[in-house]
Order: sequence, then C-alpha cells, then structure tokens
Amino acid sequence: MLDSLPVGPNPQPPTAELPDHARARDHRQVPIDQVGIRSLRVPVLVGDDAGSLRPTVADVSMSVGLPADVRGTHMSRLVEIVQTRRDFVTPASVRAILAEMCDRLAATDARLELAFPWFVDKRAPVSRAVSSMEYRCSMVAWQRGGVRRLVRGLEVPVTSLCPCSKAVSDRGAHNQRSLVCVEVTGAEGCSFDRMIETVEGCASAPLYTLLKRQDEKLVTEQAYDNPRFVEDLVRDVLLALRGLPGVEAVRVEVDNSESIHNHSAFAELSWAADEEPIESVRPRRAEAVPFGRWLRRRRTDRGLSQVALARVLGLSPSFLSKVERGASNLSEESLEAVAAALGEPTLLVKLRAGLLPTRLLDAVRSRPEEFLDWAAR
Repeated sequence: MLDSLPVGPNPQPPTAELPDHARARDHRQVPIDQVGIRSLRVPVLVGDDAGSLRPTVADVSMSVGLPADVRGTHMSRLVEIVQTRRDFVTPASVRAILAEMCDRLAATDARLELAFPWFVDKRAPVSRAVSSMEYRCSMVAWQRGGVRRLVRGLEVPVTSLCPCSKAVSDRGAHNQRSLVCVEVTGAEGCSFDRMIETVEGCASAPLYTLLKRQDEKLVTEQAYDNPRFVEDLVRDVLLALRGLPGVEAVRVEVDNSESIHNHSAFAELSWAADEEPIESVRPRRAEAVPFGRWLRRRRTDRGLSQVALARVLGLSPSFLSKVERGASNLSEESLEAVAAALGEPTLLVKLRAGLLPTRLLDAVRSRPEEFLDWAAR
C-alpha cells in the first residue's frame, strides 16, 4: 500500500543519473574528525554472542572520519546499515556493522554507539514477587588509526550503607542509592545480565522494583550487614569484573547520592591488562549548580551566617533564605554587594546568577561569529 503512494509531481526514473554533491572535491583541505547521525531511535534485538536476544529500543549514533579533499559523506547509508542489521545486535554484529560503515563510506575512522534500556525480571528475595528492573546499557565500537575497540557499558543502581555511620550510631545507619557505571572491554561472551549480577553482588544490597514488607525487612538487614564506603564499592566492582573470563579492560565510576549530606560522594577506578590508558566512552556530565546553592556554599565557606550576610547586603534574613532556596532573585546591585562581601569577582557572581552584563552582551553582539566559534569548542 505504501509503495503505491506518489513520491512527487515529477519523480525521477530509477535509472536517472543524479548529481552526487557529497562526493565532490573540497579545496579547503580541512579533514573532519567525525561526521554522521545521532539520536536515531530504532527497535532492536540485543543479546550476547551465546545467542540469547531481548527486545528493546536503542538510541543510535554513527559517524565516520572525512578526508580533507571530500566535501561530504552519505549519511543515508548509515541509516540503511543499522536498519538492515537491527534484528540481531551482539558484540560480534556491532563489530561487523562498524566494518560495513568503513567499507560503504570509504572511511578509515568510524564510531558506532547504541544506548538502550535493558530490562531484567527480578524476584523479590522472600515473597518471590516478580517485577521488571531497568538498567541503562550501551555498546560502543570505534576504529581509529588502525585500532578497533568495542566497549560495553552499563549503569547499575544499588544500595550502599555507610560503615562509619553504623559504627558510631546506637540506632541504625544511613544508607543511600549508589549508581555504579562500568565500561568493560572484552569478555564478549558474558551477557549484560551476568555483568549486572556481578556489580550487584559487590553492593550492600541490590535494588528491586517491587518489594513486600517481608522483602523490605530482609533487604534492609542485608544492607546493614554489608556496609560499604564508596571506596569499597569501586574497588570491589573493578576486581569482580576483572575476574570475568576474557576481560581486557575495566573502568568503574560510583556516585553515592548521600542521604545525610547536601552533596554526592564519588570514586573512579580503571584497569587495563596491557596497562594502556583507558579512553572513557561516557561523556562527563557537567552539573549546573543553582545560584542559591552556590551562594549558600560560598557563605558557609567563609563562616558567615545567613543573618550576618543579610545584614551586609541590607536584606532581611527571610528574603536571603528564599534566594538560597531558589525562590527569589537578587537585583544587580545586590549581586555586586554579594561579590564584595564574599570576595568573589563581580562578573563571576553575575554570571552565576544568570545575569549577562551589558558590556559582555555588547562584546558578543559586536563579534557573534567569534563567540560562536569559541562556544562550539
């Protein structure tokens, strides 16, 4: 039915020769590191090399390097490749897709990334109630300078309980949700499920989507009996994954969302069998700190109470409290007073508050091209 729909008022005959502007010569002589597509969402069947497959939806990015004398690449071919191979996505097939990308686009450098939710049916430890638990997983393959690598990544949320809190408290101990992010090179015969179980076995306790009261009791007591610092967790996970057959390199990052602190605790660790540095496939996420939280940190760092700073600024303590909670904003004049009181550069304080000073805005307006070039770096 869809094949019979008209494609336009004057469709070209199938044999018509159309110009290929993408393959025209480029005289600027500037090679491009990577050019391609991203945020292509496709249904896929993902599995391991043992043959087990599971349906999910992948967010796909594909790119190739472009020589200095070629104007463009054929991005439609990237879409064609992934559409024809999405029914069987394993570490081996991802390597094959990467090779096909290089072959069909005449490229020596290429990168392929598939990020997808991975659902595991888990049974609660006592009630045996079944629920689906989501994990974020990925497969990233790249070829550069004759070297080809494939890294599998996964994000595993777990529970960790503080050993110090347990030791000093008469009643209970504080715990938190920890996010363990790992990248594994090699061990391609190991399934995502096995790697997830390996990570969860290093935590104070695993997480479950569904728990009944008897399950909550057991999981809470399990965590209490297995306290872990963030340092313990990152070390144990690396050692456990390193012990899987065929592992060539491991990178681990643990982030604890602290339950009794207004900050997170984190630790990172990496290992490679050949002792070569490991290139992370996970982009670092820059966290934008709200102005109110930043102001509170700077105030407390300098030993100022909210009342004392409010007095210096000529504001009421209740209004300053609203500013620090993000419920109110300061005027430009008050921001200048904050800079003087805290010993911070005035321009920095204004930018932290989201205020672009007139002289800086004028500079951007006068040279917008240079600003865009700088911002794109």
